[in-house]
Amino acid sequence: MSNADQIEYWNSKVGDTWARMQDRLDLSFTPLTEALLAIAAPQPGDQVLDVGCGTGEISLVIDAAVGEAGSVLGLDISEQMLARARERADELLSEAEFRNADAATFADEGDFDLIVSRFGVMFFDDPQAAFANLHARAASGGRLAFACWQPAAVNPWATLPMTVLADLLPEMPASDPLAPGPFAFADPERVGAILGQAGWQDVAVHALPFAMVTGTGDDPIASAVHFSLRIGPAARAVRDAGPAVEAEARQRLAAAFADHLTDGAVALPANAWLVTARA
Repeated sequence: MSNADQIEYWNSKVGDTWARMQDRLDLSFTPLTEALLAIAAPQPGDQVLDVGCGTGEISLVIDAAVGEAGSVLGLDISEQMLARARERADELLSEAEFRNADAATFADEGDFDLIVSRFGVMFFDDPQAAFANLHARAASGGRLAFACWQPAAVNPWATLPMTVLADLLPEMPASDPLAPGPFAFADPERVGAILGQAGWQDVAVHALPFAMVTGTGDDPIASAVHFSLRIGPAARAVRDAGPAVEAEARQRLAAAFADHLTDGAVALPANAWLVTARA
């Protein structure tokens, strides 16, 4: 997708869905969020930019860490998710600001001490230009810290549903692994090259395996099925295939997720990269 396509996509029903499922998504990313915040290490007084802030969890936690002397600006292209982020800020009496803007072309002079992102940087049409733009917004010595997905092959949260449903769904056309999308930054060498060419220094990439909780509550398997039919690669494929396929998909996914039920929750293996650099 181009940046224009991404803007249209995230302001469609997809944006509505992600905003409604804010609690579920934040829960599923909990171990990664904790690791990302630890490696980003926001300090009192930091001026912080959150790229692809979504419904605001990272921005809101960091706003509490930087205190009154600091500031947090969250950027996203989905107005639905930004609306939820602003609601949460009001509920928490947070001073974090949320703005509808494309980080690839965002032109605030900034001087940000920290630029952070949780899965918000893999969708740039021209990632080198986008990271060069972010570099221009960073203060001298400013820090960059973001999370991106490792290859799909080591992320069963995404691949298991598609594998289970493969014969139900139309054959998917081969996709460009470097095209904007959730796994566009799967190759850490490519990530390092993009950042280096964009002006960032001291690039480091750290592997983070974690258990991604997709089902909880009174019926965690049904909860996990609902999650997979709303979030991730299988969601759009099943929706496009129609109601008859969805009924069968629910049964198959429930059977598959039963093998991942432990201590009252369905958790699937996930693997991410945590990337850091300096301006």
